Amino acid sequence: MKCKIQFKSLIIAIIASALALSGCEGDDGAPGVDGTNGDPGLPGSPGVNTGFVPVGVTTFHGTEYLESSGEFALATNPKRYVTATITSATADTGGTVTVNFSVEDGNGDPDATVSSISANIVKLIPAAAPESYNKWVPYIQSAQTVSNSATGDWPNPDGTSNNQGSRESNGTLTNNNDGTYTYVFNTVLGTTTLPVEGTAIAYERNRTHRVSIMMGGHSGSTADANFDFVPDGSAGSGTRNIVTTEACKGCHSTEFHGHGGDRLTVENCVTCHNPSTTDPHGGETVDFKVMIHKIHAGGELASIPGADGIVWDDPATGTDESADNGEYAIWGYREIKHEWWKVEFPAVIENCTKCHQETGGATLTDVDNWKTVPSRAACGSCHDDVDFATGTNHGGGTYPAPGPINDDTFCVTCHEADTDSGFAPSIVDAHDWTTKDQRHIAEFDVDLTVSAPANGMYFVAGESPVVRVVLTDVNDPTNPGDDILVTHDTITTEVGGAEGCLPTACPARDNAFGASGLYVHGPRARRVPVLTTNARVEVISPSAGPFDLSAITEDLIVTFDNGKDLYSAASGLSSIGSATVSVDLTACNPAYIASLAAATANEIMACLNADTDFAARGIAYIDETTSRLAIRSRNLADFYAVQLTASDANTAIFNNTTLNVMGGFTVSATLAGSDPKITRTPGYIEYALDPVDDLQAGTYMVGVEIADRGRVTTSDYKTPSVKKAYFQVKQAEEEKAIANNCDSCHQGPEGTGFVLDFYRHNKIFDHTAVDQCGQCHDYQSASASGDAGTSDGWNGSRPINRRVHAIHYGSSLNYPLLTVNYGNDDPVAGRNWDITFPQDVRNCEVCHSATDTSGTWKTNAGRSPCSGCHDSNAATAHLKLMTYDPTPSDPWSGDEEESCKVCH
Repeated sequence: MKCKIQFKSLIIAIIASALALSGCEGDDGAPGVDGTNGDPGLPGSPGVNTGFVPVGVTTFHGTEYLESSGEFALATNPKRYVTATITSATADTGGTVTVNFSVEDGNGDPDATVSSISANIVKLIPAAAPESYNKWVPYIQSAQTVSNSATGDWPNPDGTSNNQGSRESNGTLTNNNDGTYTYVFNTVLGTTTLPVEGTAIAYERNRTHRVSIMMGGHSGSTADANFDFVPDGSAGSGTRNIVTTEACKGCHSTEFHGHGGDRLTVENCVTCHNPSTTDPHGGETVDFKVMIHKIHAGGELASIPGADGIVWDDPATGTDESADNGEYAIWGYREIKHEWWKVEFPAVIENCTKCHQETGGATLTDVDNWKTVPSRAACGSCHDDVDFATGTNHGGGTYPAPGPINDDTFCVTCHEADTDSGFAPSIVDAHDWTTKDQRHIAEFDVDLTVSAPANGMYFVAGESPVVRVVLTDVNDPTNPGDDILVTHDTITTEVGGAEGCLPTACPARDNAFGASGLYVHGPRARRVPVLTTNARVEVISPSAGPFDLSAITEDLIVTFDNGKDLYSAASGLSSIGSATVSVDLTACNPAYIASLAAATANEIMACLNADTDFAARGIAYIDETTSRLAIRSRNLADFYAVQLTASDANTAIFNNTTLNVMGGFTVSATLAGSDPKITRTPGYIEYALDPVDDLQAGTYMVGVEIADRGRVTTSDYKTPSVKKAYFQVKQAEEEKAIANNCDSCHQGPEGTGFVLDFYRHNKIFDHTAVDQCGQCHDYQSASASGDAGTSDGWNGSRPINRRVHAIHYGSSLNYPLLTVNYGNDDPVAGRNWDITFPQDVRNCEVCHSATDTSGTWKTNAGRSPCSGCHDSNAATAHLKLMTYDPTPSDPWSGDEEESCKVCH
């Protein structure tokens, strides 16, 4: 038999063709789908015996996939994460170390399959001048030596050798076959030496010791475990627990880069990465506190930009701005060079508590060391242009006289923890970027609220939410700041203080509110602008009437939403809302229109709204501003538009055949404008939203971006004030976000963190940042004619799903600027969005968390989100091929039908 396809609509043909290409059962295929109107169909493709196998999104994406592929899918002894716990550790007087531990699999059952481990042991030396901090010293160390200078560009000569913390795997492992094990170190404490100097490493039984075991990595049961103890049972030599592994996992997930995958915790990392370990090739220490600070600071290190202060080479200039850059590099394992000058720390580099915090229920004895135990090593790791040995670039010098700093104890004498009673700014104050950095000080504090619905839970048809905005001047909290009372003069900038603008002084307030946008959008599942006058898609009559309809012979024909018909899943392909409707206005006489020769705007409005087909897709009303007759779409399809067909009825009333769409770069209401829905009082501004009748059920967002002094240039501005609020429509349950968790990488525990575009829109990357960013980066194109200057035809702000994917995958994109929608204009000249996600980008649950997001990333494959990462020529061709578009010149005009879900 032959596959035979009959269809009613072109999209059915596309979907059926996709299925036919994938194969129909039987020798020659199976019968196809019969069209409801009996029209003959196109011949189908021959069947393929292998059948159709869909490739779901989770086939190659998500945590489950990542942990079931590659090393996790080895035929023999595949890698698997387990939980290892050290139950006890001892070191006898002779230096023999014994460790008892247990291993459980992912189900919590005993794992008796571990056949080998590696292990390390370190001791904690208490702080002693000239150092201010406790430090780990490994008993097991090896020497790394520069052996062949012809193979690399490191600065040190052949033969340079340094000590490095190491580990052993030749001890005795006893498997008790019940998930418990005993490991006896081969290394005997008190017998090891520093390999380069040959100096003995003393066995000090009264010191705090840490044992660390590691297993797996590339195969088998994979884990590490750590245990602190004092061999002689005394109080020990203190603690050094500064950063939790959970803090690192916020950005890096389960594994850190490098080292074979069996080093999984900070507690384990520091057993090698301590002051005892140095890279011989470049002479850089790989002490954890120094190395981690430098890696995460990246291009923000003081030494990187060079004399011109520019990190990236701007291709638009004839000069290589990066030629004078400094370098932070470690050659490390197998003499391979690693450098991190392209790193973009996802929070603010001064935000020390982004990492120095107690997370995951952990208690850190030394979590405040960053502010209470300053040192030349820790502070100099970021402030790496300071030469403490000479005092260069260190403003205070040695107390009480300028000169070299050769002892950490001087640091806390001047830089106290969190008070300013010292001779220099306190450490906390010096890093308080929220008050020291003018970019983070918005002009107003904003109180944003939405009126309560009648039932106290959610708004229903007939109700109109009211938004209230109360502004308070941050420099004068007693002065309410609306566009009536704001009369402040220029205020004086205090260097390093909390007041003022960049770079010198604020311009005087002019009460014009250069930015005062109110954004209302939703639902979360597919956010679009709603309920403000600018969110209406309408056509308005050129006059208030009356209108002479006595001579018309044609219907008023209206096409809504760019011609997209609506269908009901319950009714198959039966249309429940035709996009094009015809209304015979003469038939409304005399029921609605008393006299066709002098039809009023209200009469025509009543006639149109009484038409069932018209009312299913549109609303006729009297415009509040002009008192003229208006028609607007109910905005029920994917693209919102209204267009009248040429007819004598149209000429008599509207005389408009333009395709009317949402206007503006982004859709918002201007609170300082003349919108009739605004009410101003001395204490607040209110905006009465449109009725929620046509909205889908779900969670809706309100956002404001307000500035009076505003922006002169990108370096002379007052940061706008932003705030968001929520309300429910037609359901009490809050709709789950599609994505969240931005604060996992971008914020610290106090709710402060990375802010994007300080001068323009002050986007704060908190847990619900998508709700704020999405108010502009929504899914409604601003123009049906597209935008030939971009790859996807969107106008205005680009959809957030593609933009965010592309930015986070920037360094691996084929066309980063094009895919991110910046053309040739990266805001950081020369960077080309060279940003690397700090873990496998396919770990989608990092942003689409399984617990509190919708999970639709698994089920709603589409051009926009997928093209954010998949931007190769082949991927782009595939996306176009799988999309039926009757108007290919407008690739996002709302009439497209995607077949992505057929296979994915």
